[in-house]
Amino acid sequence: MKSILKILLVSLFIVSLSAAQFSEDALRYSTRGTGVGSRALGMGNAYIGVSDDYSASIWNPAGLAQLRRLEFTGGVSNFGLTNDATYLGTKATENVTATSLDDVGFVFPFPTVQGSLVFSFGYNRIADYASAHSFDGYNNQSSIIPTLYDSDVAFDVPFNVYLTNSDGYTSVQDSVQQRGLIKEGGNLGQWSFAGAIDVEENISFGVSLNIMTGSYEYARNYVEEDINNVYNNAQANLPVDSAYLRFNKFYHDRYINSEISGGGFTFGMMYRSDRYRVGIIAKTPTSVTIRETYSDAGESVFDPSGTWQGGPPPVTKHEFEATNEYGVSSPWTLGVGASFYIIPEFLIAADIENTDWTQMEFTDNSVLEKENPTLQKEFRAVTSYRLGAEIDVPSTDIRLRGGYSLTPSPYKNDPSSFDQTVYSAGAGIFLQRNVVLDAAVAFGSHKSFRNQYTFRGIVNASRTDESISTTTLNITLSYRF
Repeated sequence: MKSILKILLVSLFIVSLSAAQFSEDALRYSTRGTGVGSRALGMGNAYIGVSDDYSASIWNPAGLAQLRRLEFTGGVSNFGLTNDATYLGTKATENVTATSLDDVGFVFPFPTVQGSLVFSFGYNRIADYASAHSFDGYNNQSSIIPTLYDSDVAFDVPFNVYLTNSDGYTSVQDSVQQRGLIKEGGNLGQWSFAGAIDVEENISFGVSLNIMTGSYEYARNYVEEDINNVYNNAQANLPVDSAYLRFNKFYHDRYINSEISGGGFTFGMMYRSDRYRVGIIAKTPTSVTIRETYSDAGESVFDPSGTWQGGPPPVTKHEFEATNEYGVSSPWTLGVGASFYIIPEFLIAADIENTDWTQMEFTDNSVLEKENPTLQKEFRAVTSYRLGAEIDVPSTDIRLRGGYSLTPSPYKNDPSSFDQTVYSAGAGIFLQRNVVLDAAVAFGSHKSFRNQYTFRGIVNASRTDESISTTTLNITLSYRF
């Protein structure tokens, strides 16, 4: 019974901490990144109707049926993010980069009397969580201290460092300088076991079993300070239960480390002719389990003026650590793509993908599952668009590529500036008859915002407006036997 009560208290604590952020958590573990493979990235990831290499296991497994030789592929990716944030009229910029394995895979065509039977196996990095965000501003509307109240004393950091009294009250409600640094890291990888077969001449069907593993790290270092001496109470014999009247500074650090595991399927079909290909894909809901360890630590500093009744506060630091586990189920994604050779040396491609984000939900946690109706209200169905082109440079072994993609924000009522746009370019070169080196670069941008905390229903009392730009570099080496 005690263990059940502990789980319930921990879950309630999570919801109370992040009522404005739980939707971000669900979205994070349901969203995929910039894709896999340099050729696909260089063509704006318009690859559902192309998919003629190992990366078909990600984009459209039916495309594997086009391969007639054994293939080995390996690639690396570098992801960079710049976040220009504005908080209470003050701007700050943070940068972060991350380098990781993009993919490594094998393709095995099996001899057949007619048609094609092909299998593939490999690892693919499908999402990067690297991010950074800083803020610094004077807040005359609110303070974070009242928002950290918890009915369980073990989780109530301000109370344990004498910034609230036993009833949860504090005079520190506003007029404070606030600054903080948030850093996120980790990535999500996917082991894919895929196969494709020609069911009719020029028509193939494929399926990919995807097993996901990854990690996510979050760190926020926050400081709140009374720079204008609003709370400088100099009376004699001040009770420690009212120590907040001499509030000077509050340090609050939060750390989250999550292990991610789960899986799902991708189904695909493709029709092929000499000049064009048409592909259709369906990604089933992905069920992932998040095992989370998090900690909060706080420290208070008080003004030296005045005296204390019975001595100053005996404790100015408090921290705790807890664990939690929950699941996230992503929505279905349906897509269609086509590619067309205008001339034998010039290929164009286009994709459309639809995802109904209202289908996303929490699972395996009775407390968080109660937030699912709110998720349905916050999100919407969106359609993404991708365009790409590739040209063989005459009299060379070089191919040049370019692409564009638009991914609308999944949140209802977000303006178009919150949509993610990506421009890409790339090139491929045949180093030898069987060896191909591909490289691509993609530049993305979008706007967003986040509230550092929720305070008594005041809209945007702690809002940070963000302008985010990303750069992705990708290199892939392929060898066909």
